[in-house]
Amino acid sequence: MSIDALAHELIDHQQTAKRLLEAGDVDAWIAAMPVEDRAAERLRSYLINNPVVITDDPVVKQLLAGMDLTELDDPDKIGRDLLWGAISPSEYATNLAFVDILIAPFLIPSDLRQFLTEARKCYALGYDVAVQSLCRTILEAAINDIAVETGKVPKEAVEQNLYRQYPLWQRCQYVAGDLHEKIYDDLYCSLCKVVHGRTTSGTYGALGSLTKTIRFVQHLYELNKGEMPKRTKRQ
Repeated sequence: MSIDALAHELIDHQQTAKRLLEAGDVDAWIAAMPVEDRAAERLRSYLINNPVVITDDPVVKQLLAGMDLTELDDPDKIGRDLLWGAISPSEYATNLAFVDILIAPFLIPSDLRQFLTEARKCYALGYDVAVQSLCRTILEAAINDIAVETGKVPKEAVEQNLYRQYPLWQRCQYVAGDLHEKIYDDLYCSLCKVVHGRTTSGTYGALGSLTKTIRFVQHLYELNKGEMPKRTKRQ
C-alpha cells in the first residue's frame, strides 16, 4: 500500500471510532479500537522502514506530523522483520569476516576504535555509503592522532580545526611519507565524493575502501611508532 492509502485507512478508522464514541455506543467503540490500532501499527511500520515518503496530501501530512513512531505495539516483531528480513545472522557474521582486523602496535584512541567498529558493522549490514563515509573519518582521525603524537602538528590545530594553517593533505604528507599520494590523493579524495554527496560509491567501493583504509592506518602507526614514545609507554 502507498503512504496515502495507509494514512487514509487510519484516518477512516479514527473517524469511525470518534463517531461511535460521540454517539455513546461504547461497546462498538471498544470493538473498533483494535482495528484502529492495527492500522496505526501498519503505518508506523511503514514509516520506520522508509526514511522518505512522498505525499502532497495536506491531510496525510498533518497526520504524519503528529505521529509518535515510538508507540509500537510489538517492537520486537517489527525489529526482527526489518533487521533479519534484510540479512540473516550467518550473512552478518560472514560479512564481518571479510573485513580486515587492524593490528596496532599500541593502544589507539577510543574514538578511532569506535569508528572502525561501526564501519565493520555497517559493512556487515550492507550500509555501503556509511562504510565509505566512516573510512574517510578513520583516515582523518588516524592522521590527526599520529601528527599530534609525533609533534608534527600542534594539538590545537586539531582541537580548533585549523585546517587552513594545517590542511589535511599536509598533515598526511608529514606522517605518510611516500604513501601520501596513495592515501590522500587517491583514497581520501575518492571518499570525499561520497561524503559530499556527489556519488554513493567511491573508486574502491565499500569493502575495497575499508580494506585499504585499515591497511593504510596500520602502516601509518607502524611507520611512526618510533616517534610516539608516550603512546608506547601507555600501552
